Amino acid sequence: MKNIFAFLIFSLSLVTNQSIYAQEDVDANDLVGGMTNLWQYHTFKTATEEIKGNPFLFEDWNTKGIVYSNGKYFEVDKLNYNIYKEEIGAMKEKESVFAYETKYIDSVKINNTRLHKMDGKFYEVLEIGSKVSLFKKYDTRIAEGQLNVTDQTKEPSRLVIMDDFYILSNDELQKFKPSKKSLAVLFGAQEAEMKKLMKSNKWNYKKEDDLIRIFESFNSL
Repeated sequence: MKNIFAFLIFSLSLVTNQSIYAQEDVDANDLVGGMTNLWQYHTFKTATEEIKGNPFLFEDWNTKGIVYSNGKYFEVDKLNYNIYKEEIGAMKEKESVFAYETKYIDSVKINNTRLHKMDGKFYEVLEIGSKVSLFKKYDTRIAEGQLNVTDQTKEPSRLVIMDDFYILSNDELQKFKPSKKSLAVLFGAQEAEMKKLMKSNKWNYKKEDDLIRIFESFNSL
C-alpha cells in the first residue's frame, strides 16, 4: 500500500477536475476486454442452480461514464459495475456488453459515483482527506431460496448486494464499522473537539451522508 494515498489523490483529481483533462485521450477500443450479451453477463450459477437477482451497481444502464487507464481516459455511455464479477462493462447495441479487462483500469466515474481500484478491487470514494479517507466496498452474497413445505418446491436463490465501509490511513486500508468506539479511536487527541462538532450539527454516524460530513470535518481540523 506504499504511496497509495498520493496516487489516489492524483488520480481522483483527474476524475473530479475536468480542466485537467489535458491528459492524453484514448480510444475505448484500445482497452483489452471482451464482448458478451447482457443475459450472459447478468446470469450466474452455483453447482446446482441458476441464481436470480441484479448484480449491477446501477439498475438503469442510462449512465454517463469516464474510464481512466494508465494516465489516459475516455468517456463512454451506458457504463456499469458488475459487483458479482467485479468488472466494469459498457452496454453496446442489441443488449451486448463489452466487459473491460480490469487490470487495465485505474478508476471510473459513473454519473456522480467514483470507483477507485485498490489491491485489484473497486471501492466507491466517499471522502478523500489528508488524515483519513473513507470508501465503500460493494459485495454480494447468495440468499438461499426457501422451501415450500406444502408442495416441497424451493424458491430460487437470490443474489443480495451488501456494502461495507473502509478507511485508508497511513497507507493502510482496513474495514471500518462506524461506532462511538471506532470513531473515538480514529479521532485520537481530537476526540473531544469532534464530539462537540457532531453534537452541534446533530450528525448521526449511522447515516452515510452524516458520516461523510464527519470525515470531512475531521480532515479539516
